[in-house]
Amino acid sequence: MNKKSDGFTLIELIVVIAILGILVAIAVPRLVGFTSMTKEKVCAANRKTVERLYNTFLLENEHGESTFNQFLIENFDEVCPVGAVISYFDGEVKCSVHDDESDEEESPGEEVPWL
Repeated sequence: MNKKSDGFTLIELIVVIAILGILVAIAVPRLVGFTSMTKEKVCAANRKTVERLYNTFLLENEHGESTFNQFLIENFDEVCPVGAVISYFDGEVKCSVHDDESDEEESPGEEVPWL
């Protein structure tokens, strides 16, 4: 009785799918955490650039809320990647979504520790 095996058994396929499911369950929360952390860092870097350029602009012009808004419209397409409102207050450019209070390095996704 010569039996020729041309494929995988059902048990082997179920085991492989289960392992892939476990890997996806671990990887997806980390990637989502990295995405949000990256958007926050891009916003912070863009705000620093806007702040530096606007302070240079203020050497020749007077500050006003409409002046800052016009400066943003003329020079920048998008400062915050999530489309938040950008404002200038006490010499700093602020974002309505991201704040600078959480500058400590945290692992993205509280449920998954750093590897």
